[in-house]
Formats: sequence, structure tokens, C-alpha cells
Amino acid sequence: MSYTIEMIGGRWKTIILYQLRNDSLRFGQLKKMLPLITEKMLAQQLKQLEIDGLVVRDAKKAIPPHVEYYLSESGKTLLPILTSMADWGQNHNPLTKEC
Repeated sequence: MSYTIEMIGGRWKTIILYQLRNDSLRFGQLKKMLPLITEKMLAQQLKQLEIDGLVVRDAKKAIPPHVEYYLSESGKTLLPILTSMADWGQNHNPLTKEC
């Protein structure tokens, strides 16, 4: 449990991983999906997730150049956990319950 929390703990890592669950995304796309995160924090979290082997950074050699992020094979193994966390939040958040 401690190792898992070390890898995906904090406010943003799980949310970033969850946003990458279906497709690769560019930095700007992630930023739009997470309006409360600063660019600096997003960059730091993506770098740490890349170092930890959960996210892959793919620098495209296009004009203009751009970078995409996607889940690594190791990161994909977290999807059942992330989905369960999202489902739990949906079911227990008083703001999502019917009045």
C-alpha cells in the first residue's frame, strides 16, 4: 500500500493518470481538462510520472514540434484501481447524488 501511495499519491497524479486512460494527450489538452492545476505543477507531476515509469512522453518530430503523453504498460495496470476510485467518488459524492 505504501509503495502504491508513493507512486500515485498527491492531489494530481491520479487525476492525470485517469485523464490519460483512453488516449494520448498533449500538455495543453491536459491543462484544459484540469483547470485548477498550474502549468508548473502539471509539468512537475508529468515529469515525476514519467520518471516513475507510469507515463510515456512522446516528442513528435513534426512542424511545429509537439509532445504527447500516454500511459505506459505499467501505468495501464492502474486503470482498474483508478476506475474503482472514480466510481466510488461518483457514488459517494453528495454533489452527484439525486436530491
